[in-house]
Amino acid sequence: MRAAVVADLGQAPAIGGRDEPRRTPGTTLVRVTAAALNPIDLLISGGGHPIGRPQPSHVPGVEGVGTVVESDTLAPGTRVRVSVPGCFVSGTLAEYVAVPDAACVPVPDPLADDLAAAIGVVGVSALIGLRDVAALRPGESVLVLGATGGLGRAFLHLARALGAGRVVAAGRDEARLAALSDLADGAVLLDHDPAEFRTRLEKAGGPVDVVVDPLWGPYPSPALAVLRPAGRLLNVGQCAGAEASVDAGALRHAGLKVLGLSGSSLTPEQSAAAYAEVAAYAAAGRFDLAREVYALEDVADAWAAQAGSPGRKLVLRP
Repeated sequence: MRAAVVADLGQAPAIGGRDEPRRTPGTTLVRVTAAALNPIDLLISGGGHPIGRPQPSHVPGVEGVGTVVESDTLAPGTRVRVSVPGCFVSGTLAEYVAVPDAACVPVPDPLADDLAAAIGVVGVSALIGLRDVAALRPGESVLVLGATGGLGRAFLHLARALGAGRVVAAGRDEARLAALSDLADGAVLLDHDPAEFRTRLEKAGGPVDVVVDPLWGPYPSPALAVLRPAGRLLNVGQCAGAEASVDAGALRHAGLKVLGLSGSSLTPEQSAAAYAEVAAYAAAGRFDLAREVYALEDVADAWAAQAGSPGRKLVLRP
């Protein structure tokens, strides 16, 4: 079969030939029709993921959509979304993939393959992060840092779906922020300085109950400064740096919480259940993402685009 193959850690994948995966008891063989590209794919293939490093000559891709070829639990032809736990050997950037039965979720008929693939990782993270980890309550306010990327947009959508009273988008690109006016009640340009960032947020409606942070680096300090007492900062990434300086006094005196979520910590069952909910929102027209579709043969171009923070979801079709 054709597959995107990373020959050495840190290199972009190239199209190559691989043996079609063999299905074993407890797994489902799927013909892939669309596979979303995610920042974590680049992190894993670069050897930088904290849970481990893949062996050279691996196929990346932690999620995709396709049709069942053979399974003990699903009828052939069933359209499913799949996730690949760990993804250190054979991922979804290929014509076929074999995954645990529990990692397969039927896709609602109204969803096109590319959208069904695009909403997966980001939607699951947004739903579980807001509802289960940050315990967002209806009527509370949410500030999403890095809101112009695919993950940030997913958090904006899911905050709305979960009943947030006010949703504010923050980012570094003024034009991209302006394009989010239909999703957010306000927009704020990011700033490293806590006082300046707080001033900007005051103009956009004031302090918030939950901050979503996919950035880390210099941003937790200004983020904590705009939280209400008993507010929660949810970290879901570190694209601006792995280390941060935090005022411990601010945490104690205001009763703030710093929480974390990694998709790699979710079980296939947790991911599948969350995806089913996210897909229902999308099928009802309540969750959509800007996306660009590439042919699998153009994986090197898609890889480079993802590395440059494209501001939209990238999807590959074998």
